[in-house]
Parts: sequence; C-alpha cells; structure tokens
Amino acid sequence: MDRLRDRGTVYWVERSTLVLLVFYMFAHSIPRAWSTLNTDFPNYYMTARLAHEGYDTSRIYEWVWLQREKDHRAVDDRIIGLIPITPFSTLVMWPLTALQPLAAKHAWLLLNLALLVPLGCILRSMTGLRYQRIALVFLLSFPLHRNFLFGQFYVFLLLLIASACWAYLRELYVLAGVLVAVAAACKIFPVLFFVFFLQRRSWRALTAGVVTGLATAGTSIAVFGWNLHRTYLHEILPWTLHGEGLPPYVTSSASISSVLHFLLLREPQWNPHPWHNSPLCYSLLQPVLQMLVLAPAILLIRKNDRTRDRILLEWSALLVASLAISTIPASYHFVLIALPMCVLMARLLQGRQYRWVAILSIVYVGIGFPMPSPSKTLGLAVLFYVPRLFLMLALLCGHYLLLWRDRPVRASSRDWTHYAWAAFMCASVVLNVSSTLHRERAVRQEYAFRVPLQTQAFMQADPQSAGTEVRYIALNQSGYHLMTAEGDKAWIDPFLNDDLSFSGNSAIGSTPQVWIERALSPRSKVVDLRDLSHVVLDDAREPMLSADGQSLGFVRDYRGRGRLMVQRGFKSNSATEGALTAASLNIYEASFLSEKEYAFSAVENGGPPQIYVTDGEHSNALLSLGESRYPALSPDGRWMAYSHLEHGVWNLWIRDESSGAIRRVVDVPCNQIQSSWESDSKTLIYGTDCGRSLWFTAVARRRVIP
Repeated sequence: MDRLRDRGTVYWVERSTLVLLVFYMFAHSIPRAWSTLNTDFPNYYMTARLAHEGYDTSRIYEWVWLQREKDHRAVDDRIIGLIPITPFSTLVMWPLTALQPLAAKHAWLLLNLALLVPLGCILRSMTGLRYQRIALVFLLSFPLHRNFLFGQFYVFLLLLIASACWAYLRELYVLAGVLVAVAAACKIFPVLFFVFFLQRRSWRALTAGVVTGLATAGTSIAVFGWNLHRTYLHEILPWTLHGEGLPPYVTSSASISSVLHFLLLREPQWNPHPWHNSPLCYSLLQPVLQMLVLAPAILLIRKNDRTRDRILLEWSALLVASLAISTIPASYHFVLIALPMCVLMARLLQGRQYRWVAILSIVYVGIGFPMPSPSKTLGLAVLFYVPRLFLMLALLCGHYLLLWRDRPVRASSRDWTHYAWAAFMCASVVLNVSSTLHRERAVRQEYAFRVPLQTQAFMQADPQSAGTEVRYIALNQSGYHLMTAEGDKAWIDPFLNDDLSFSGNSAIGSTPQVWIERALSPRSKVVDLRDLSHVVLDDAREPMLSADGQSLGFVRDYRGRGRLMVQRGFKSNSATEGALTAASLNIYEASFLSEKEYAFSAVENGGPPQIYVTDGEHSNALLSLGESRYPALSPDGRWMAYSHLEHGVWNLWIRDESSGAIRRVVDVPCNQIQSSWESDSKTLIYGTDCGRSLWFTAVARRRVIP
C-alpha cells in the first residue's frame, strides 16, 4: 500500500512539474524566441537565401563579406557569421528563404516544436519511458530553450540521430547509415557513428552512409560551388578541430580545449595572464585528454552483443563522448543529451534505482545550466566556472561503467580490432602532440610584432598606418566600426551602422581625410568622415585613394561578384566612373595607386583566387604566384606585398615589381592578411590571427625591406 501511495505521489509531482515547465516554455521562452531573430538563425537563413537568389557564395565564410550582405537586406541582427557551420546544413532553410527573416524564424520555430512529437515517439519506442517523463526530459533542458531562442538546429539533429538509432535497432541498416550521413553533413561530429558501424561490422549501414555522404557533398557543391567547400576543408575545419574556429579563451563553452587555452596559453590581448604559460603542457594535455575521453566509447563496442540495451548504451555513450570532446560547444548543443538521459533513466527505473534517477536528473539539469565567463583572471579557480565539463565527464563515466559491467565475462575469441584501434589511437595522440606543439610554438613567434593597442576587439581588420596613428575596422558586440588608435588614446566611430572598409591619408591641417564604407540597405555607400552627409560613392566597397589624391578606386558588387572601378576627379562635381576589370573576373581585393598602376586578387571561372597587375595599357596580367590574395603596392611602386595560401594558412610574401623576384616574409601556421605599407615603403602593417581564432585578427607591424 505504501509503495502504491509513493507511486501516486511521484506521478502527481511529475505532472505538476510538467505543467509548470509547459507554462514557462510558452509564457517565457517561446515569446522571446518569437519576437527577435537573435544570433544564430540569420547565419543559416542568410546563407540559404543568398544561394537561392543566385549569388556567388564563395566568400560566405568571410565575416565582413557576409555582414555586408546582411546589412544590405536590413536583417535585424548585429553580427552574423557562418564559421564553423557546414554549407550543407544551411540548405534546411532553403524552403524558408521566400519569407522575411522574422517570419522565416517563426516557421522554423513551429517546425521545431512539431518535431518534438515524432522525437518523443521514437524515444518511447526505444526506451519504453512514458510520454510524461519524456516531456519532462525535454522541458528540463535549458539548452532546448536556448535552441528555440537562437533558432538553432539541434532539435532536428537530435531527431536524425535518434531516428538512426531506432532504425539500427530494427535492423534497417541502410536507413540508419543514411540518417547518420545526413547528420554528419549538417554537423561534423556524428561522423563518429561510422566508427560504431565499423566496429559492429554493419557493412550495409557503413556503405549507405558513405554513399549518402558523397551525395550530400555533391549536392552542397552543386549549390554553393567548390571554392566555398575548399575553404571549409582547408581552413575552417582544421581550425575548428583544434579549438580555434571561434575565440578559444571563452570558458563559457566549458570544453577541454577552452579550459586548457585559458589556463596554459598566453595571448597578448585576449588572455595576457594565464595560470601557467606553457605551450608544451597544452600540447600534451589537449590530445591526451580528448583521447582518454573518447577511447572507451569505441573500445567498449561489442559486435557480438546485439541486445537492445547494449546497442542503446553504446550509441548513447558515443554521443556523450562526441559532445565531451567538442572544441567549441555552445549551450544549445546539449539538447542532444536528451537521448542519453532517456536511455539511462529507463535503465535505472527498470532496476528501481530511484536515488540514481534523482542524481541523474540533477546532472542533466546542471549540464544545461548556463554559467558566465569570469570577468577577471582567476587561475585554477576558473574550474568553478565550468561545472558542465565535469558533469559531462561524470555522465560519460556512468555510461562506461555500465558498458564495462555488461561485458561478457569470457569472450569467445579475442577481437584483434580492439588492439588495432588502441594502436591507432596511440599513434594519433603522438602525432597530434607533435603537430600541436609545433603549431603553438610557431604562432607565438608572431607576438613580437604585435602593435600594443589598448582597445579590446574581437577583430581588428584592414589596418592602415597614418603617421603615428593606426586605423582599423574593429569588431565588437555592437558591430563593425572604424577605430583610430594612438598610444593610449583611441577614437571609435559612434554611428550604429557598420563600417566595413575605409581609405585615408595623413592629416591635412587638424582633420584627417578618411572615406568610410557604410553598409546600409539596400547597398553600401562611401561617405566622407568630415561630412557624413556627403556620399562620395554609391553602391561601393573598399575605397582606395590614388597616390595623387585625385581618384578613388573601389569595388562594386553585383550578386556577390566584385568589379574594380575608378571614380576620376571624385572631389569635383564632374566626377566620372569607369571599370578597370572585365566582368568575367570576380574581384576580391585590390591595391590602387593610379589607373595605370594597381593590383587585385580575383577569381575566374570558379578557380582559386589569384593576383593580377596592370600596366599602362590597362592589360590585367595574371601573376604566377599560385593561390594568393590581399595585394598591397608600396607607395614608391617598387614592391608588392601579398598573402599566399599554403597548408591552409595565408602567409606574407614580397614581390619586387621591377624584377618579379618573390620571397617569403615568414613561415607560421596562422594567417597574415590585409597588409598595407607605411609611408617609408619598407614596413608593413597587417592583420594576424596567430594565437587567436580564425580570421579574428590583431594588428602587427613588421619591417620587411632593409
């Protein structure tokens, strides 16, 4: 009788909690998500919309390029960026691109709510949990609320992963492989489930997954083009895998990578005082810890045990392990923990281990609970700000303990694949330690050339020297703004509109001459800093003042493709415009001294970007420099600096314009881009992301000509 009474009490407690959580969801979370775009939804939406409208999307991973297109469409979100999202994942938004951004988010939000129904049915079918408890698992997930708020992707991804597991349990191996491949095309980490298929000798699932993966890649390339995917494979993916696709010192992500970055790696602006500055310790700990977390999830897979409980537990463990080693997880990633939660809860309830159910519930809520980043240097105390990491490891250890206890006492035969996997993992750790140590030591050589700016920014782009001042485009929480810095003093453009490029010269009298690209709707305008109401150029980006100060070179875009233009006599009322390049070339950047002396990087017929120079006859000659960008002609016309892509990074090179001889300035495993010359034609000022995150550049200065 007491047991029945206790069950009744639990039932009504669960139901009351569910009612409160439903009320909170629809009275608080859904209205907030409904009213604003927030940060993430526009990333997917804008990319799909540009592709749908037939734009050239080869530069869509570049922060400033995508921001400009967002501003031209008046999308109400301060900052957008595609890194580290896969191109294929944005195609889910394709049917919504006919709608305005907020209406599209409304449709996406309703779809996500609807997807919870089949997801609940699949979880019940696999675990046997009552719908009431599955609903509690959903609503107790703070990441689910964040997923709705940001218009994120993870309810759909969870449905794919759970459906793949459901299909595998029913021996629908081809369907399981297809679903895993689609999930991996959307977010990279589900590719680990191919290891599950391989370990269990599920050749049909593995083959179907590979074929589907190739099909998704082909579809994505057909829509977005090869250049974008080459950028993703060579530049985006490697930086993401080693934890620097986005700012790596932000401990709110609570990843192994971010904590180790914060504790062990110095960065002059973002992390000037780590607990112990040691690239060696970081290089040892990062690969070793990640492999220790992941290895049991692979080695504990038993191909001969085909029971439902074993398969569910292995699948769940692999999912938790993939999240635990993720380098830049956000809170909404942990929507996926709903699947492991249901698997473990069903198992514990079946064994009537109610205390462990309570502990599991606390761990589950704790994993999703947001924690702030510390506002000051804390040393090892930063570990108190990352409880999610330790709770994830505890949850993973619980999986591993159950898998270990359920293993057969005596195996019928030795499985040599476990030894092969162990050897492979050890070798990969050794190689990873070596490559990480080389990279971390090399990038820190660049710190000696940093310009010590006092102002903080995520990105300090397109730096230019103006006497004792440095001008650059600063990315901060409010967007992109022109900033001028001199010693401890700094001036930032107070206007709300994004400043995405500029050109200037030395001060005349007391006021400098600067022309700014204001990204407005429906197109950018170049205005004079001294008279912001004066529009110098309409529908233009990247203004470039000629050496004699009489002309402005600029780039004009049409459907994502740039063309180099010039406005002659731009200070007079009789200014005229002319095109300097053919429409067949897609201009990325340019350096302009005069109509007879300029250089530019461009793409032709879908090839890689290359550098062209002109002569007095306006013959744009292609230089044999390989894949290169960011040309910068020195004021005296003797030299051209540029960035050349090699091994996935852009490094500085110098070309002698008279002899054509080239030489590399430095070889570092990070990017040196957007260079410009100082007035002496011997010193370069440029952007470098060494020790930071991909393309989140700081300003550096280097003398390159003796």
